[in-house]
Amino acid sequence: MKEKYIVNSKNKYREIKKRKTFLILLILCAISLICGILFLAFLDKNGKQITVNTITSFFKELSTKPNKDLIINTLKNNILITIIMWLLGVSLFGVIFELLFLAIKSFTLGFSITSFIYTFKFKGIYLSILYLFPSIFNLIIYFILGFFATNYSIYLFNYLFKNKEHNLKLLMKKYIKVLLISMILLFISSIIEIFIVPYILKLFTKTLF
Repeated sequence: MKEKYIVNSKNKYREIKKRKTFLILLILCAISLICGILFLAFLDKNGKQITVNTITSFFKELSTKPNKDLIINTLKNNILITIIMWLLGVSLFGVIFELLFLAIKSFTLGFSITSFIYTFKFKGIYLSILYLFPSIFNLIIYFILGFFATNYSIYLFNYLFKNKEHNLKLLMKKYIKVLLISMILLFISSIIEIFIVPYILKLFTKTLF
């Protein structure tokens, strides 16, 4: 009875730890996203104009024909980032880079949304949703992967330096499953980004210029 109580207490403690980790990552992403949204307001007139020109030029030159190099680079980058994030979770000090990566991704997403709306006004809302859908989807995947990577780093640290009992073999199996699922989802996201999004955007951009 006493052993069962100890096991339940440990499980509850681990669940609380996981919730705290999830909350910290969520707050980090939310703050970074908000900072990205507000960042455009702090740019001077020249900086805003450069942003507008960059976005406008991109949509004017938008092509619906998938480029072979673009396909390879997109898939390669997404897979490479996923593997790096996964490996950082296996390392003890990779958490810092995980947090930094999620913060940068969230900030970039926030800035992109604001830039679209600033450039195209009301139309920028649905354009940002369409164009940034793969980025939003990817961020969710990276967030989940970052959550598991951070947890694994914590478990590994506790196992090595605090002599806490953890079934690292079982944890590694779960962690590998997370990697495989993340790669499959990112592959689907890459296909949507390369083959579907440009066609839909091209239909909408005809009304912009």
